[in-house]
Amino acid sequence: MATTPVFRSSIVAIALVAAACGGDGEASVGTVPPTSVAVETSAAPTTTAAPTTTTTTTEAPDLVGTPAFDASSSVSTVGIDRVQFGMTVARAESALAASLVPVGAANGECYQIRPEGGPVGVELTVTAGTIERVDVTTDLITTRSGAGVGSTEDELFALFGDRLTSTPRAGGGNDLVFTPADANDAAFRVIFSTDGTTTTSFRSGRVGVIEGATGC
Repeated sequence: MATTPVFRSSIVAIALVAAACGGDGEASVGTVPPTSVAVETSAAPTTTAAPTTTTTTTEAPDLVGTPAFDASSSVSTVGIDRVQFGMTVARAESALAASLVPVGAANGECYQIRPEGGPVGVELTVTAGTIERVDVTTDLITTRSGAGVGSTEDELFALFGDRLTSTPRAGGGNDLVFTPADANDAAFRVIFSTDGTTTTSFRSGRVGVIEGATGC
């Protein structure tokens, strides 16, 4: 029996529908758009950082720990402890096993340094590349004979006798200058500054650097 054109068209249409649906009921990946799933997001809660706090101290950070000089250290006509006048800063640091840090700006040919780790009240003067003077304003450290801040003029004269000469200081008080008897120490002096009766500071160093109120 001949198939009419209308009937043939119906058969073709049914076949196309069947091909599209698939024999096993699965959808074609190429013809069905992928399902998109909306994901709900929420912003993380905003946290405020805790305020930072700072602490202050009246003590310089490098004045803590084991001091380079202590009560066992002493001043002589040629230096303090293991530091001798004429040493470079690097050599003095090696002798002390401690750093020597500038007091203020360390520019130029003359400036002051002090040991990192203290004690407060000990400053060394560097001039032309070498240490040539030490100034002491603490009563912790004395000369080898025990003279220092707090010693009276009478006590100093009793200790040093005619090796000591007194010179009035501008503004009041006296400078008591110790001149060593040993010819090897002739280039050095120790000077005790007093308020007229009691030592308020003292210094030791090379002639030419020791005389002024400051080393520079």
